[in-house]
Amino acid sequence: MASALAKIIKKEVLEMIRDPRLLLGMIIVPVLIFPLMGTAMSASVSSIEDSVSRINLGVVNMDNGNRSEALVSHLVSHGVNESYYNVNDLNLMLNGTVYPTDLFMVIQANFTNAIESNGSALVILYTPLETYSIAESLPSDVIASYVNEYQETILDERIAGSFPGLDTTEVKNPVYVGSLSVIDGGVVSNSPSEITNQMMTQTLMIPMVLMILLIMAAQLAATSVAMEKEEKTLETLLTTPVPRSTILFGKIAGVVVISAIAVVAYMLGFSYYISSMSSLASDGSSLDLAAIGLAPSPIGIVILLVTLFLSLVSALSLSVLVASFTEDVRSAQALLGVIYVPIFIPALILMFLDISQLPGIAQGFILAIPFTYPVLAAKAMYTGEFTIILFGIVYQIIFTGVIIYIASWFFSSEKILTARLNFKKGRGLSLKKRIGRT
Repeated sequence: MASALAKIIKKEVLEMIRDPRLLLGMIIVPVLIFPLMGTAMSASVSSIEDSVSRINLGVVNMDNGNRSEALVSHLVSHGVNESYYNVNDLNLMLNGTVYPTDLFMVIQANFTNAIESNGSALVILYTPLETYSIAESLPSDVIASYVNEYQETILDERIAGSFPGLDTTEVKNPVYVGSLSVIDGGVVSNSPSEITNQMMTQTLMIPMVLMILLIMAAQLAATSVAMEKEEKTLETLLTTPVPRSTILFGKIAGVVVISAIAVVAYMLGFSYYISSMSSLASDGSSLDLAAIGLAPSPIGIVILLVTLFLSLVSALSLSVLVASFTEDVRSAQALLGVIYVPIFIPALILMFLDISQLPGIAQGFILAIPFTYPVLAAKAMYTGEFTIILFGIVYQIIFTGVIIYIASWFFSSEKILTARLNFKKGRGLSLKKRIGRT
């Protein structure tokens, strides 16, 4: 039986590998497309950052006082390239004349007087938009931030004059909020939002890869059965002396092998993409979860792999069972929507919410879906809360065993050749079981 099973697995793997669409869509594209996306994003953001570092600013100074000159000097100290223009140049720009500047800054005539009399001065930024891209809008935001910095220096000057001898920072901020987090009885200096955001970033890949893996595996398993039924080769395979349960397990194992290769390809490509996007963070910092005691535990990783394997086997068994009721590949692909829904629901919900935050009925519904537990296990790797996961493993084993038993029974009977789900116009969905002659 072991030799027959190995031959079935080899047959399934070779058939799927020979399909160029499979090799291209599931393995080659993920390995290439994600790194290309990451590289393109990195290049785009680097280009934007480079353009922001050398902003060409047209200054229309209608004040010419010491305060306006100090503002321009503050901008120049940040690397801004300033060029002076007059009001006529501004009007020409507003009428469509192109100048070698990214934007115009107009300093109003009473700028210095307003500041020195403790009033408010006005600075207006004019930014020509042509492509409506982020690169066009960023210079305005950057200049505005520099102006706000200059405003802070004026505010500190006013506070120092009104409260001599006092720290201007304390005067401006009479109340500070210190947000600390408590993890396993220990206090860490990071805020809850910093930790949860980093945790979400690191655990986000697990639900996404899970959805990709299960959907691809379901498609492969269903297509394998439906194609053999469509091409009438399943009858020949079932007439061989190989036990039909071995044929079923061989099909499932063959898909597991291909799915594992595809998941490795997706994880490599997607990891590069995520690392590329993470490197674009403006502050360049990243919270080290392991440093505050939130490193994935070895037992957590093992439990995650167990739940993932059980989810994979149950999804494959369901796909084979569903595809057994179809006549061709197109029908099998259409019916797979029945399996896609329970795969997507827990992943999409639990990526953003903890299951304890859901109402009791919703919790029961989510926990009844066997594909929920890998998503829960991804977070449990860090929290160490494995009670519900261990219960889920027992439930997954029972669920998967029942599905495999039904699929094995179905494969062992002649219904595998005769059962059909037909969509007939005007009659809805009808199941016709035509028992063939033995």
